[in-house]
Amino acid sequence: MNVVNLTFVYDRKGQASKTKKGMVELRIYHEGVRKYFSTGVKLYPKEWSNGSVVGRTDWVEINEQLRLLHRKCSEIITQMMEDDMLDIAAIPNILRDRMTVRQTFMDYCRELARLKEKELRPGTRKRYKVVLDFLAEWKGLYHFADVTEQNVRRMDEALEERGLKECSRYNYHKLVKMWATQAFNDGLIKKHPYAKIKLKRGDGNGLERYLTPKEFHDFERCIIPSEHLRRVRDLFVFQTYTMMSYSDLAEFDYKKCTKIDGELVYKSKRTKTGQDFVFVLLPPALAILKMYKYKLPMISNAKYNDYLKAAVVYAKIAKPVTTHWARHTGATMLLNDGNVPMHVVQHILGHASIKETEKTYAKVLDRTIVETMANCEVRKVR
Repeated sequence: MNVVNLTFVYDRKGQASKTKKGMVELRIYHEGVRKYFSTGVKLYPKEWSNGSVVGRTDWVEINEQLRLLHRKCSEIITQMMEDDMLDIAAIPNILRDRMTVRQTFMDYCRELARLKEKELRPGTRKRYKVVLDFLAEWKGLYHFADVTEQNVRRMDEALEERGLKECSRYNYHKLVKMWATQAFNDGLIKKHPYAKIKLKRGDGNGLERYLTPKEFHDFERCIIPSEHLRRVRDLFVFQTYTMMSYSDLAEFDYKKCTKIDGELVYKSKRTKTGQDFVFVLLPPALAILKMYKYKLPMISNAKYNDYLKAAVVYAKIAKPVTTHWARHTGATMLLNDGNVPMHVVQHILGHASIKETEKTYAKVLDRTIVETMANCEVRKVR
């Protein structure tokens, strides 16, 4: 029987380690002859199990790419056998030609913009260029496989970190959503990245990025068997109770705490803006510090975000949580409590003005007002 066997092989040369990635290759085997085709996928040993990618935030997309590669190779072999011209030595070159990515999502967006250029007003044309330049520099939505809900939310955070207000970020999303919709309709992406995202122009967070009190407490208390994921959860919990950004969290120094009226108080300046901020170390935050002998188990922001995605699963949370969600979650819980004045939250967050705080948390404030008015004395019928 003229059988050709296709198998994915990881780290064939045995060079991968905890600090070095190994290559995933497609092995083509026929009548004692082997040919290997590099998939371009490099992984750490813990990211490969039973012929599939695991333990990564993009594992679905990469496995889909590998399945596509396997299918394309099978099609080439079938055609060769039908033509009675089976030559496995030639398969890698044919496969490489068919799998060559001739257009990225960036190229696709530029082409769509070029086709509409003549009908655009000068101001709109300039806006297209600004968004395309950002995407080219950021590279988070470069390939079609990158066009996911998670990366769209990361884009929003990247824009916010650059100082763009919600109304400006809305304009970026508006164009990216339009291009993503066209790509989805053309069959170039399988899942629309904005399917679960509701965009709003300048009236509260267009992309809500916080856990509800129930979700947060479920995450805070859930059982996590992995020690390194528990450390990540502890970081997020501490960050939520202190409402620091990741950069300020990385600079946190317990020795700077002082006592005021018997409470431990931390004062510093925001790394991003230089604005003063201050907070009281609440008991849950202090308990975490004691657990780690007053030195937080910091890791890089990228690893923190990756591990968070895995950690929140144990609390049955299906949201693309990132480190920045902790800051928003803490502020949301304080404002929903109804007993903490807005100006106090402003100083904890290190916002330059109370208007910035009000704008960011407008919807949270509205919800608190509704709940307060619903239960106030004057509503009661006499």
